[in-house]
Amino acid sequence: MTHGMHNDAQAALHAFLAAAEGCGPGARSARSARLAQDDELADFLCKAQDEIAPEAKRLLAQRVAE
Repeated sequence: MTHGMHNDAQAALHAFLAAAEGCGPGARSARSARLAQDDELADFLCKAQDEIAPEAKRLLAQRVAE
């Protein structure tokens, strides 16, 4: 991976995490979606908070260490 590609990967992960954190706490967003009877969105928000964000953090830490 070239230096530029490495920086692009880090920037993409940073942007994803900033967006995920900027949406407000995932649990509150999921509750709001459930109240709106949008279970599909609520399930997605829970998955993003529980699975996707931690994996993005892991990948970012790995890329920074390289």
